[in-house]
Parts: sequence; C-alpha cells; structure tokens
Amino acid sequence: MGRNSMNLDNDALSSIFVLLVVLAIVAVVQFAKGRKLNLALVSFTASAMEKILKPKDKIYQWIGLYVGYKAVYKLEVDSLERLEATLLLLPRQSLLYYPISLIVSRFDRIFLVFCYKKNIPREAHVIRKGYYRKRIDKVVRNANKMMRTRTTIKDKTFYLVYQDANTVNKLLKFIESLEDPSIINHVALVPRNNTLYIAAKVKPQNFQELVAKSYDLAKMMAKEKL
Repeated sequence: MGRNSMNLDNDALSSIFVLLVVLAIVAVVQFAKGRKLNLALVSFTASAMEKILKPKDKIYQWIGLYVGYKAVYKLEVDSLERLEATLLLLPRQSLLYYPISLIVSRFDRIFLVFCYKKNIPREAHVIRKGYYRKRIDKVVRNANKMMRTRTTIKDKTFYLVYQDANTVNKLLKFIESLEDPSIINHVALVPRNNTLYIAAKVKPQNFQELVAKSYDLAKMMAKEKL
C-alpha cells in the first residue's frame, strides 16, 4: 500500500513537471513571436507617420514592454501646432495577459490628437457603436446639452453628438472616405482643449490611409474659419 502511494505521488510529480516544462516552452515561443510582431508594428506605424507627416521635430517615449509608444510630432502647418500620438498594442508577448487583453482591450489602438493654436468654437463627436462600454453621456461631457442622433456607414452604426451640423458633417465625410470606416472608434473636435481627436483600430493594410486622411482633415480644419 505504501509503495503504491509513493508511486502515485511520483507519477503526479512527473506529470506536473512535464506540464511546467511544456508551459515554459510555450511561454518562450509566445514571447518571441509576440515580441517580434509588436516590434514590427511599432516600426511600421512610426515609419508611416513620419513619412506622411514630415514633422519638423519628433519625440518618442516607450510604453511598457513592447506595448507601444507615445509620440509628439511638431508640425507648424497654419494653426496646426503638433500631433500627439499614442500607440497601444495587445501584449502578444505575454502568454498570460494576451488572452485577457483580447477580451478587455479587444484590438490594437492608435490615438491621434491634433493640437491647434486657434480656438475651436463648436464641439462635435462621432462614436462607433460598441466602442465604449459606457453610455454616451458618460463619455462626452455635456452631451445632454448637444444635439444627438445616429447614422450608418457601411453597415456600422455611429452615434453623433454635436453643436453644429456643418461641423459634424465634416467628420462624417472623413469617416465615409475611408476604405474601412469600421476602424474608426471616435472622432471629435473639442473646443475645451482646441484639438481634433481620432481614436482608431490599427490595421496595417489601412494604417497609412488612416494617417494620411486624418492629417488632411486636420490641415483642412486648420485653414478653415470654424
């Protein structure tokens, strides 16, 4: 009886050891593959931004371990002073956190904040349905004091919160011009800090178009009397 018990314990320990070895190997492989892919996305997006923006100056700051970066691009185009960009990637290098991030974060993201030296008088937001888990009035400050409606672009529903129809229509035309409008999460003109804000999914096949057309929109807004 005692020997059988000891044999069972040894078998259990052996199985646990083998499992741990397998998990360690899988974790190493996941780290290597995930790190390689995220570094490729970092390099690709940064190169695309610089090629399109042609900034006068630039500053980069890493976020976490292979998770993305913050960048500031000095532009000085009319009243458009700079672009503050943030890239947030899924933690593909982590065997533990990557599956969780697919539920919580869901996708790679880019945030583009174009900063103006002039005042933006009217506020407007276009938000893809399902992007926020909160109600719109919990996301947009003073949303209850603005006009609110919704529209559909290529089978995707977007919420509109705005003070002026002409302003929100400019944002809608930008979204409609994209090959894949569903990459847009939130576009807004915000008088509080005089910015054009664009939050979007990162898809390599659409990224250069996204940045180029975002920059065109930002420059158009810089030239116009809003």
